Amino acid sequence: MSQTKKVDICAVGGGSGGIGAAVSAARRGAKTLLIEASPGLGGTSTRAGVNNYEPVAGATGLPAELFERLRAIPNVVAIQKRTASYHPDRPWGIYDRTDESDYRLSLSRRTGTAIVFEPDAMNEAMIATVRESGCELSLSTRFTDVHHANGRIDSISIESPEGKSTVEADVFIDSTADIYVARAAGCESAIGVEPRDVYDEPSAPDAHETVLNSASLCYRIAPLSNGEAADIEDPPKHIDLDALNTVTSIRTYANGDRNMNPLRLMTGQEAFDLGDRAYEESMKRIKAQWYVLRTKYGFEFERWKVTWVSPMLGIRETHRLVGEHVLTEHDAETPLKDSPYYDIIGFADHALDFHGSRPSRQLVNGPYGIPFRCLLTKEFDNLLVACRGASFSSIGASTCRLSRTMMVLGQAAGTAAALFGGSVKQFDSRLLREALRSDGIALDLADGYLDAMPNVTPLHEAEW
Repeated sequence: MSQTKKVDICAVGGGSGGIGAAVSAARRGAKTLLIEASPGLGGTSTRAGVNNYEPVAGATGLPAELFERLRAIPNVVAIQKRTASYHPDRPWGIYDRTDESDYRLSLSRRTGTAIVFEPDAMNEAMIATVRESGCELSLSTRFTDVHHANGRIDSISIESPEGKSTVEADVFIDSTADIYVARAAGCESAIGVEPRDVYDEPSAPDAHETVLNSASLCYRIAPLSNGEAADIEDPPKHIDLDALNTVTSIRTYANGDRNMNPLRLMTGQEAFDLGDRAYEESMKRIKAQWYVLRTKYGFEFERWKVTWVSPMLGIRETHRLVGEHVLTEHDAETPLKDSPYYDIIGFADHALDFHGSRPSRQLVNGPYGIPFRCLLTKEFDNLLVACRGASFSSIGASTCRLSRTMMVLGQAAGTAAALFGGSVKQFDSRLLREALRSDGIALDLADGYLDAMPNVTPLHEAEW
């Protein structure tokens, strides 16, 4: 027999956005439930092997709290410094460990640096943080259906190892990355690159393009031990080694192992079209890539071995909400101080980055503001979206998709849901911004942008 659970707030999806939403809502006293289909939390940042926090402005609040939690554990987190840049004769960039411990050093795309962490330790820290907040956590639990009427989500159906059940809530937060809840409810969504006549974006094509940001299957390598043979396995058959694009972002774990993020082995459109077969195909390609790296660039990789492959393919872009406000290229190029929006709940400064699927470029005007209305659907009063599938154009999503930015947006969603309940669409921006500031979310450059912070010296010169 199906059971019904009643809560104030239900967050669906335990990636960065869902964690931020659940913790913030529960800490403000809301009876909160977080459901996640996998057996762990973190999504792309843990299970897809993107075990690093890319440098980005505005990544304050809960991301900083998690960093400090990990820093208390020996050998699980490290602030990085670039030791090798990409080169035509060497298609990778390497970041290595430093002895630095100031989280603020990561808060800028221009002068900041990455943070690398052990995925198991991050998963455990996230689970502990969620449970300590008072939020109920249900892992290995899938959303299956949504029930709505008169502009409100009444309940969702879920399935866990214990069986099927129904969840009723005042507010639902969709943090499923592919916005399964919003799409199942009939919310307007988009996929691919919008043509120029939709948002008048300077970088937009003349016609709609079915182009998605590239996908990555990350893996881990470790040094061979003394006396261990440097065996090189034959590459998979039917793969043209000369055609492989071996560009790789390499980050170093605190214990000296390396995280390998192959940036251009599979396009986002290929991953989308292959569906469940994308992981298997990506596995073949990383084996071929590893063969090329070890045979062509033995000076760097000959004495290393693969010890782990992420259990999930890293997807950067699929479906996106078309909500109350769509973040576009125009917004990303508007400096925070010049933003016309009254409901800014965070900021970012990552590049317009498509990883080779389309032209990419750095932002030139510094951090831009992200309006809260990007999280609101047009169709429902009590449904928020806090994930990479929030209301962004494809070009906007290419900059506003990093895991820490998503966690900040999740915090905004959870905070608003706790403050305003089922009337969240009639939010008070002043109260929301005050609450976010009190929880450590930077809304001013001096509080969350390395380049504007006094008495903090970057680890390296600006890269652009």
